[in-house]
Amino acid sequence: MDYEQFKTAIIQRMEQLLEPDTSLKLQTICKNNGLKLDGLIISNPSSNLSPTIFLNYYYEKKELFPDLDAICKDIAMTYRQNCSTERMNVDFFTNYSHIRKYIAYRIINYEKNKELLETVPYVRYLDLAIVFYCLLNISENGNATILIHTNHLKLWNITTEQLYTQACQTTPLLLPYDFRNMTSIMSELFHNQYTSNNNTLAATFCPMYVLTNSKKLYGASCVLYPNLLEAISEQLHSNLFILPSSIHEIILLPAASHSYYKELAGMVAEINRTELAADEILSDQIYFYSKTEHALSVCT
Repeated sequence: MDYEQFKTAIIQRMEQLLEPDTSLKLQTICKNNGLKLDGLIISNPSSNLSPTIFLNYYYEKKELFPDLDAICKDIAMTYRQNCSTERMNVDFFTNYSHIRKYIAYRIINYEKNKELLETVPYVRYLDLAIVFYCLLNISENGNATILIHTNHLKLWNITTEQLYTQACQTTPLLLPYDFRNMTSIMSELFHNQYTSNNNTLAATFCPMYVLTNSKKLYGASCVLYPNLLEAISEQLHSNLFILPSSIHEIILLPAASHSYYKELAGMVAEINRTELAADEILSDQIYFYSKTEHALSVCT
């Protein structure tokens, strides 16, 4: 069964599994880094909030399921776990005075997103671009984000500069930063099997730190938070290497010199190729924060 046949079969079976008043729509969704996926949008009349389930994943991982029916049952379960019974008033999105407190920024790769950047306001930053979105608290299940496009600026009668100024104020409030030693994270992942001695040794020989935000959502943008890198470099008494591990988090290492940045850059590029989903890659570059100059730059 090729992919086109797979999509048709999925929709036909889902129509049988879901409630009669549920509607299905297949739509091409543009994701980060130019990735385009087929999203199955499942709607019900009690809500105007519709979860989107990407069929590409199921086709690529179809060997994990015994048959097509098992895939459809998994899609139906995912939908029921994430569907909403609420109706969001979308009229408030037309009023900038109401929406401004929900505006946040995130960073994406400039070269990989040139097609997207033709339709959205952005600010160039190193080899990256700062784009903007509206963060909405929908339910206990999670949050919804709405990417801000150029036509929104016309609707609100504001400029990109005004949008950026607003996002600089609201993003750290909406998404407070989370900065932790890598060993403490590993200890949590392995249910505190690391002893304090192991933690001390790891911190000595591999002093790595993870920076993200409270929701682990587009957390790499924490590098933009006012005075945050300065405070971290002061705390660690060192310049910093910054490794863009994904769009959701970055890794920081104390940097005594630039001597080994090429090895780090090679490691990041390899992880990007082999470990990350295509839409989660931020950059193959390594960044350097100077404690004395209070400036972030691309390592060259």
